[in-house]
Amino acid sequence: MTLAASAARAAVMSSAAGWRRRLPRAALLLLFAVPAALAGPVLVYREGAWCPHDRDASGPRITAQQAIERAQALLPKDFCARSWYIDGCDFDPEPAFDTWRVFAQQYKLIDGRKETRGRDHSYVVLDAVGNCMANIPGT
Repeated sequence: MTLAASAARAAVMSSAAGWRRRLPRAALLLLFAVPAALAGPVLVYREGAWCPHDRDASGPRITAQQAIERAQALLPKDFCARSWYIDGCDFDPEPAFDTWRVFAQQYKLIDGRKETRGRDHSYVVLDAVGNCMANIPGT
């Protein structure tokens, strides 16, 4: 075998070996990318009945408790209603950048503890006076 043929063969073998090493990474990336692509778009309300802008911007600033109450009013009426699947909701208000981000999480009481796995959740983002900036169900 000539030196050129030997070098060509080594180049082919090294590229094949390199491809075999990169294949598991590519398959792993594909494994995580496909479910994200199939998940579809996230539903976000920014206007209308689910996200009203009915408060005066110069009005009084709302408290954390008022942000929770406002977020509850903007969720579908049966979102936190007792059923065979849920017993209620927990609300977690978070002040951020002069807004309130309220996270609503459904739960089911199981053996005296709140089980949230498999239950729905929602985000409501309010400005400082309680106007809705975004209502993002099931994110």
